[in-house]
Amino acid sequence: MGLKQGEFTHNKLEQSQLTATKNTDEPERRRFLYCTACHAPITRQTDRISINEQHEHVFANPHGYIYHIGCFAQAQGCVRAGEETDFFSWFPGYAWQIALCGRCLAFLGWAFHSSQSQFWGLILDKLIAGEEKIS
Repeated sequence: MGLKQGEFTHNKLEQSQLTATKNTDEPERRRFLYCTACHAPITRQTDRISINEQHEHVFANPHGYIYHIGCFAQAQGCVRAGEETDFFSWFPGYAWQIALCGRCLAFLGWAFHSSQSQFWGLILDKLIAGEEKIS
């Protein structure tokens, strides 16, 4: 669409901070976050949650790669891949698995779970906000 990389990233960050609202004059809409690779719906804005008192986190893996993730209660568009492990977990007490887009298999983040809860840690630069009409 002719957007520069910086503009695209800026728009994604602005849009990711919006919350779902209902407008009675238009058909009901829900804000979704889509895979940037194939535009499959991954999760909803309303599934944003706080873990350790924050929705967004920045972490580095053992190889030095830095990830800016958001935490979500659900990610219906993701599939889990690989063995579950607690090695180098960013959230003590939680094991993790790789999270991929269910349509194109792009790497989107991680699924975390403990004996009492679970959530998805998704890389925010790999998601873009949009709306889907609900009939």
